[in-house]
Amino acid sequence: MVYKKEAMLKRIEKLCEYRHDLKEMECLSFDEYIKDKKTKYFMERLLFLIAEDILDSLDHVLSSKFETISDSYEDIIDNAYKNSIIDHSMYSNLRGIGGFRNVLAHGYMQISDADVFKNFQKMMAVIDSIIENLEDIVRYA
Repeated sequence: MVYKKEAMLKRIEKLCEYRHDLKEMECLSFDEYIKDKKTKYFMERLLFLIAEDILDSLDHVLSSKFETISDSYEDIIDNAYKNSIIDHSMYSNLRGIGGFRNVLAHGYMQISDADVFKNFQKMMAVIDSIIENLEDIVRYA
């Protein structure tokens, strides 16, 4: 696969848009979250899109620059770390995002409101550093 800088830049642009939407919910409490079905649907979809964007970006770099094919979404995170695309801190922050993405996408099990909200809070805490990391990848790739 050929590395496509423009594709990476578009993914980062979308991720910035998602960050904006995420930050609009920054002050949302858990009680407010569970009371509004539309907010719950919006948050689940937004977290899914963020996970997809991050995983697709890392997978693109892995396959095009390192000729590494990952077997699963979690494997993408592991391979990105093994190939020094992400550092240990980012690796720790991203672990589990593949499984969470799958639960949201396929409804393998009933996901609890508490789990979604916990992932929302986690993403709020790390989204800026994730975007910075992806921008660095593009800058130095």
